[in-house]
Amino acid sequence: MRALGEQVSTQYVLKKHYLLKGSQAGNVLQVVNDIIALHATSVGTPYISLFARMKNFQRKHLDEEFYVNRNLIRLSCMRGTLFISSIESAPMLYQATRLSEPRFSKWLNKWGIQPSEYHELTQKLLNILKGGGKTLLEIKKALPREMVRSVELRAGKDVYRGTNVNIVLNAMTLNGTIISEKGAETLQITKANRYMLSQEIYPELNLESVGSQDARVMLVKRYVKAFGPVTEDDIAWWTGFPKTETKDAMAAVEKELLYVEISGFREEHLMVKNDYEQLVKFKPLKTSSISLLPYEDPYTKGYEARARLIDRELEKAAYVGGGVQPTILLNGKIIGTWNRNIEQGKPPIKLLFFKKPEKQVEKEVVQKAKAIGRLMANKEVGVEIEKQIVLD
Repeated sequence: MRALGEQVSTQYVLKKHYLLKGSQAGNVLQVVNDIIALHATSVGTPYISLFARMKNFQRKHLDEEFYVNRNLIRLSCMRGTLFISSIESAPMLYQATRLSEPRFSKWLNKWGIQPSEYHELTQKLLNILKGGGKTLLEIKKALPREMVRSVELRAGKDVYRGTNVNIVLNAMTLNGTIISEKGAETLQITKANRYMLSQEIYPELNLESVGSQDARVMLVKRYVKAFGPVTEDDIAWWTGFPKTETKDAMAAVEKELLYVEISGFREEHLMVKNDYEQLVKFKPLKTSSISLLPYEDPYTKGYEARARLIDRELEKAAYVGGGVQPTILLNGKIIGTWNRNIEQGKPPIKLLFFKKPEKQVEKEVVQKAKAIGRLMANKEVGVEIEKQIVLD
């Protein structure tokens, strides 16, 4: 088994994610393809993720690729989470992570929606959404009143409520029939999504161009290449695959993978062989790399085992309720968090360091926070350092 130092392996991953000092990418598609996809649950996250990884990034650069060139698509894939991916990667992501027909039917049934109702409502929605799409409010107004009803799902003590229209729209999004998106330059979460027919927006896109099994194999290899060194548990968690599917996909690319050992960690880690060969040639920097990453950034969200990212006793300060907060990164390690208000263009930016940083580190973090403020609010914004220190 090959042995790696923690610093070298961490810096190499930072380089692959364009977060190592001096490694920034030149265009949006380069970043999206090399890290597989951008998290897009929060409207502001993709902008800040790209800003951390690119030279001279402006919001219009993402908007042009997404809304004008249509080289990017927003879809639900790994773990049922919303991502922005390239059109080239979309069939792989969709097929690898789509619900099987039995699971899809079971999910609808849990909401009390029978196949006949789903089919009837789907046909109505396909007609309503022709010619540019509509918001949820416009859709409900266009439907006969008797077709809209309340539904609920019980999961233990929790009860989730909605309407059959919401659930069928979500189902049609899951099966690739429709997409939902906000308007260009839209940062306000309250702004309504528009639901549109996928084939009207992406007429050349064929989500059936790859089979599910092949897609899972492709995705596992892409993940190990982009995020490696990773553990087998990381692969299963990030993809959302059951353990058996994970093992099957890994077995299909077994000859292209190798196990490595990272000093200070017990777990076996995996890398793609040709990626390991590049790592061996890699020379780590002596200068520090500092980044401010947004809520649910791909780097901080990319692993189930997080000991390489954050000290164990601090994990709950950054990873809250299943998500990861906006973070301050020093040489690949989370040293603090910051608030999310600026994702909607609302200052000030508040920084919270887990322990008091060196003056130069603090100065650079403040400068980067101000730059994010200008990006998201289109003006100079205040930056505050919280008095609370989590760890002395």
